[in-house]
Amino acid sequence: MLSVMENTHDALHDVERAAAAPFVNEPVSQWWYPLLMASFFTAMAAGPLLISQGRGAAGMGLQAVAIIAVGAFYVAHRAKSGTSPRMRSAPDEIKRAYRWLCLAFGGSMAVSVVVWMLLGWQGGLSVIFVMTLAITWAYERILYPRAVQQVRDRLA
Repeated sequence: MLSVMENTHDALHDVERAAAAPFVNEPVSQWWYPLLMASFFTAMAAGPLLISQGRGAAGMGLQAVAIIAVGAFYVAHRAKSGTSPRMRSAPDEIKRAYRWLCLAFGGSMAVSVVVWMLLGWQGGLSVIFVMTLAITWAYERILYPRAVQQVRDRLA
């Protein structure tokens, strides 16, 4: 009976390791990825501003270029990594890091709005760019790798 329980435990461990594989085997993002994301979010915020100033073509064009650039990155990234893992099936350690990312982006949005209201659009767009750059860099270079190591240690 003990052998069956050990085999079941080993099988469950193997299943958990396989489910975590897309997250722990994810290739490290390129050095410029935080710049891409900072530029994307800044462009998405600047587009409506340009449109409201009567420069609709420039605003829509800026947003279109931003969407195409990020879309092309994700298509290439998925082709390179061979998968696009869903957060729903992520290990708890990865989910915690991702929750931090979402909360940090939410907080940066609030700060950006306040700065925009106090200092104008130049200050607001600057804060969007700098905070998105810092948050994305911290997630990609510190939090996600730490979470991956925690998953590997737990499943070792």
